Amino acid sequence: MALDKSTPLLLEKELIRILQKDFPLQSRPFQTIAQRFNLKEEDILILLQKWQSEGKLRQISAIFNPFSFAHQSSLFAFKVEADFLEQAIEVINSHPGVSHNYLRNHNFNLWFTLVVPPGEDLLKEAEDLFQRSGAKEYLYLPILKVFKISAVFNEINGELQEELPLKQRGEVILEISERDRILVMALQEPLPLVSEPFKEIAKKVALEEEEIFRWLEDMQKKGALRRFGALFKHQKLGYKENILTAWLVPEERIEEVGRFFANQSFITHCYLRKSYPHWPYNLYTMCHFKEGGLSKISKIAHDLKLNHYLALETIKELKKIRLKLFYIFERG
Repeated sequence: MALDKSTPLLLEKELIRILQKDFPLQSRPFQTIAQRFNLKEEDILILLQKWQSEGKLRQISAIFNPFSFAHQSSLFAFKVEADFLEQAIEVINSHPGVSHNYLRNHNFNLWFTLVVPPGEDLLKEAEDLFQRSGAKEYLYLPILKVFKISAVFNEINGELQEELPLKQRGEVILEISERDRILVMALQEPLPLVSEPFKEIAKKVALEEEEIFRWLEDMQKKGALRRFGALFKHQKLGYKENILTAWLVPEERIEEVGRFFANQSFITHCYLRKSYPHWPYNLYTMCHFKEGGLSKISKIAHDLKLNHYLALETIKELKKIRLKLFYIFERG
């Protein structure tokens, strides 16, 4: 049975789940996946190449925990007036450590994540972006506690699911060898959509395939590898609404509310972040909805008796790429 327009939708949804959560780390991964559906390896590869060309499949790769490899990161929000908006977007998006940047409906209108490699100063780099962007003010919003981080899209039941149990998300700084650095840089790149993809990677790093698989298993046990699998463009899966919500939660209720948010299928990320007297919001949720997002957030606020929150809708996705660790750091 070949995969074409007549392919049952349920089969494609199960394939999306496997690619994200259960990707086989072996020499012929696409053959193994094909066998689960009584298909040919070629059928799977043709479909994935089609999804990639359509922008539905972003990539298949290792997804690492930056903190495990001594990288620093934070969310920042810049307040930029209209006259400087184009300039600010260009400055921010040109930085290799910015993986996500969104225009949102607030005076603090540019929201982005910045990561810097070992030996670099995160705040110094943010200050440089601030000065060159023409922004009037900015917020530094580092994570203080993780309640939920990232998700995979479960198209079988239309829900979002966590990648890893919370207990596996330690931020242990590893002793990083040159071999580790080389493997991170190779495995964070898109996996070639060919019959034996890991053989191609092995040739580039001058290692045997089995050495790569053992290293990935070791990194996963240490919490340095979050998962190895597919990244899909959520809009192409029907999740059109992307809303970052900043909540003001009383200190004594942070654990209760944070764990509640972590159990909601439409919330992909939930963090406790630094707050300020002029910006008291402390709990942040990233929500993805197919429709009706604002009403769902309003209902949660009502049910939890949380009267102060900001639902920051995405006006435009300005940059969204897979963060590359150990990038070459060059100041403009």
